Formats: sequence, C-alpha cells, structure tokens
Amino acid sequence: MFEISPEFYYVIIGYFIMILGVGWWAGRGNKTSEDHLVAGRSIGPVIGGAALAATQMSAGTFVGTMGVHYLTGASYIWFWPGLWLGWVVSAIWIAPKFQKFKAVTVPEYVEKRYNTKAGKVIAAILIIVAYTVYLIAQYVAGGIVMQNIFGIPMVWGALITIAVTMVYTLKGGMKATAYSDFVQAIIMAGCFLAAIPLLFHQAGGVNFVGTFLTNLDASITGWHYGVKDLIGFGAAFGFSIAIAPYELARMYTLKNAKTVRLAIGFSFVFQMIVGISVALGGMGMRALFPVLNSGDSASSIMAINVLPPIVGALLMVAILASIMSTVSGVMIVSSSGISHDIYGLMRPMATDKQKMKVNRIAVVILAFIPLIFALRPFDMVQFIVMAQASMVASFFFAIVLVGLNWKRATTAGALTSMIGGVITVLIWLFVLHKPYGINEVIPGLIISTILLIVVSLFTKPVPKESLEPFFGEELSNSSGK
Repeated sequence: MFEISPEFYYVIIGYFIMILGVGWWAGRGNKTSEDHLVAGRSIGPVIGGAALAATQMSAGTFVGTMGVHYLTGASYIWFWPGLWLGWVVSAIWIAPKFQKFKAVTVPEYVEKRYNTKAGKVIAAILIIVAYTVYLIAQYVAGGIVMQNIFGIPMVWGALITIAVTMVYTLKGGMKATAYSDFVQAIIMAGCFLAAIPLLFHQAGGVNFVGTFLTNLDASITGWHYGVKDLIGFGAAFGFSIAIAPYELARMYTLKNAKTVRLAIGFSFVFQMIVGISVALGGMGMRALFPVLNSGDSASSIMAINVLPPIVGALLMVAILASIMSTVSGVMIVSSSGISHDIYGLMRPMATDKQKMKVNRIAVVILAFIPLIFALRPFDMVQFIVMAQASMVASFFFAIVLVGLNWKRATTAGALTSMIGGVITVLIWLFVLHKPYGINEVIPGLIISTILLIVVSLFTKPVPKESLEPFFGEELSNSSGK
C-alpha cells in the first residue's frame, strides 16, 4: 500500500459520481425494451465508435495486456493486427447486415436466420456461459485495482465495481452505456497518451529502459513469443471480436449501415493509441519495478507510485472505465438473453413491461454469479479473457459470418456448428491440453465451420422468409429473372 494523496481519492470518487449521473440522465426517456436495450437506435458514429472501443478494451487490456507486456515484453503487441483484422471482417461482411436487421437481442438473429427457436435458446445460454467467464476476469481486475488504491480486500473492490456499474446499467440501459463509454474512451486514450512520456522520464528514458530490459532478459525486447503463439492470440481475439455478441448488440444501437462502418473506423483510433501505450507502459514498469508479485498489478502501481497524483488518478479512472464499460455491455447482453430470448419463448404472451422487469432481475443475478468464481485463484486476467474469446468464436463465428453471406446454411447446420464448436474447444483445452501448443480457437473454428457447411448441404434449406432480412436484394433479383 503506497501513500496516496487526497487529490487521488477526489478524482476517483468524482468519476463514480459522474458515471452514475450519466446513467440517471440517459435513463430518463427509457420506456420500452427498444429504448433500454438498443438506445432507441439513435447512436451516431463518434459515440458509437468510442463505445465499441471502450467495450473491447476491457480489464484484459489495461490490467491483463499490460501485465503480459510487463512479464514478456514487446512481442505480445503483435496480437493486435489479428484483432483489427477481425474488425475489418465485421465492417465488410457482418456489422452492416446486423444493423439492418434491427432486432433487439443477438440470439434473435439465430432464430430468424435459421428458423429455429431452439437455436435462439442455445445461443442465449452459450452467450451467458461465455460471458460469465468474461466477467470473472473483469471482477478480478476490478478487485486488484481497488485493492491497490484503497488497500481493501479484493472482494470488496470487486463489489464496488459491480455496484456502481449495476446501478447505471439498470437505470440507463444501453444509452447510458454508450454515452458513458464515450467519456470513458476519451479518458482511456488521453490518459495513457499523457502518462507514457512521464513514465519513461521517471524510468530514465527510452534508451536506458531498452538497455536495462535487454540485459535483464533479451526476450523482453526481442521475441518471447513465437509465430505460432502470436497467430493463436491474434486468431482468438480476431475471430471473436468479429462476431462478439456484446459488440454486435451495439450495432443495433447505431443509426444506419454507414454509421456502423464509420463507428468501427473511429474505434481503431482509440484502440491504436491504447495498444501502443499499454505495451510501452508494461515495459517501462518492468524497468522501474523488475520484481512485482504480479504483472496484473503493473498498471495500478504505475498510477499510484510513478505518476503525479492527478495524472495517476485519471489513469486509474481509465482502468476502472475499461472494466466498467465492458461489465455494463456484458450485463445488458446476458440479461437480455434471459428476459427476451429464454423468458420470452417460455411466456410468448408476456408484455414488454414484464420482460423489462425480468431483465432487471437478471442483471442483478448475473452480476453476482461470476463473483463466486472470481474469489478463487485464477491465471492472469488476460488468459481468462482469451479462453472466453476462443469459446465465443467457436460457437458463433461460423453461424454469423457464413450465415450472413451464404443462403444455403440451414437450421441443422447451425445447431450442429454451435454445439460442435464449443465441445471441440473444451476437449482441446481440458482433455488434450492444447496439443502442439495450438490455440484452442483454431480447431474450434475449423470444426464448427466444417459442420455448418457439410450438415447444411445435406439438410433442408430454411424458408425464403428467413432469408429475406439478410438477402433481400439478391432474392428479389433472382425472382425477377
């Protein structure tokens, strides 16, 4: 526990008050599911781009990624091109079509495209399970940050993170999340951009840091990870971000297809600034503090013990912002899976008001379940995030990318693909223990794609009405001929 100035606490508390205020302001006009879950489809490209970036840059970035750079050095930065390629795939082949569909939840896509209510429920359950794993990483990171700031047990730090996020999510829904994410993305990019020069000045300059780290361990400034590892990391994040349900849900909030592409472009700017800054920050901290107990503590110790109080406090706010923006987005996507996809199927006559009540109850329940697991010992935050990314990509990438661009994909193909992909990842991870060091997303994605295509070729096509929202122009041209 380092000595912390009063200004540090003022900034942190002020940030919490501001975020709660945004949630209250944004929630004033929320009356329907469309208002609460998709922000009335009113978000523009700048706000939307910041929201996409803020949601993607979670605890895995500011705590986990910086921790990995602290321990292993520069080579880990090469996972970013894989992730950005995933965004490009989304911008070209996925996101605009999702926006045009104008649904309320992501599993509704599975129901409509593949003409299957069972597929909708399976998708909702898999999303909830995968994001429970994801929230574990966020809570662990939030607990570590709060512990480093206030010297409180990790569980209380996680509870504070949950409580503040849950309040503004319950009140403001997706609109509150989008506008708070805009503020948080500005804080993230701006603070790290300002903090890195100060960090390197304290560490003795770029040349000294480079020389020190090379002498400490040449792999830190060279290649700790090999090509196979980096391809695996990039594939896990790239394939998952292209179809990430919490990002696809954001597409429903945007005004039109043009806004979608512009928003993805703006998100690149935020991500690039943060990606470079986090890599430099991790290595700069290794030069100043060569033997931290955990690499995941590097970012918070940098804020508390290296930077001037106000800059350090703002940097800590940026870290908390990255955690809370992701937690809020995940809460909305997971709770909507229960209230609209599962409960809505069980009670087809349920009113919108009843679904919203179930949604709010689900937010509270789903917020606290991951806390039970977060209190147990886990690997570094970034590798929990990576396991979740592999799981999501394995069950969702094929049925989204192929389904949006190949009319022949069928109900049976989609169901087999989702289940087969998840089973493959679990076997690869826990039974075979990653043979040949190949990341689990590779076999998971290959198997799920093969199953979708092969099973679809031998099973009954979906009705034309199911294809209409996604292939309307193509169907009209073919019928005209």
